[in-house]
Amino acid sequence: MFLYGFFDYKYDIVGFESDIFSTSHFMFLAFAIVALIFVAICAPYISHKKIDLYFKISAILLTFFEVTKVSWESYFDIVRGNNFNVGGILPFYTCSLLMYCSFVAGFGKGKAKEIALSWICTIGMVTGTIVLVYPNGLRYYPVWTFGGMHTLMYHFMLVCSATLALFSNYKRLTWKDIYISVVPMLMLAPIAITLNYVFKADYMQIYDASGVPIMSDLASKLASHNLRWLFTIIMFSTYFVLSAIVIAIYKLINIIKTKEVVSEKEIVRE
Repeated sequence: MFLYGFFDYKYDIVGFESDIFSTSHFMFLAFAIVALIFVAICAPYISHKKIDLYFKISAILLTFFEVTKVSWESYFDIVRGNNFNVGGILPFYTCSLLMYCSFVAGFGKGKAKEIALSWICTIGMVTGTIVLVYPNGLRYYPVWTFGGMHTLMYHFMLVCSATLALFSNYKRLTWKDIYISVVPMLMLAPIAITLNYVFKADYMQIYDASGVPIMSDLASKLASHNLRWLFTIIMFSTYFVLSAIVIAIYKLINIIKTKEVVSEKEIVRE
């Protein structure tokens, strides 16, 4: 059992290696699954006005805790003589889009709102789920610390937001969402790519896919042949695939539901 404080800085936690797939991690996953099932069951009974409010509050809270996290860790980075971590701590990762898209979903209207919800309910939901299962942040912070809990709760909120929007029909997915969902990515990409190539960072995981199984090996191999730019294109293209998979599953579920409703009506008539 390691002894540490809730706000301990990652390099001050002596003896800690990783909490990925630890008992604490599985406990959080169990909580997340139960909570998401509850949200899915209750979502159809929640008005769209209340969901508007949810996204507004969510956007504000996410921003507050993100600013707190960046300020807190940057303070220790600077105090410890490591300087400001411009290549790793800024909110320009793929999942960081939740914070921006929540503002647009909550306070925006029309096409902008649709684009934000499209990302949250497709690419966002998949990446959020992946990080919940394999949270790279738990390599540096135990689950029961601010750093570890921030990572887990942030990505739980990402999956929760998508679940709420989809199960309440606040957002209905169509095949065109494959392209619409990538718009926020395209807006963030120029910033991420610039920082990646200037500071050798890995924002949006399109530079060397640090911590991503298989893809990180591919990035390394292509980089050794001066083809890192090709990896950036390949990795970015996978987001179209992720979006298509979610939409296909969504369509399949709706088809099954429709058939069940028709069957029930036929039984009643008989």
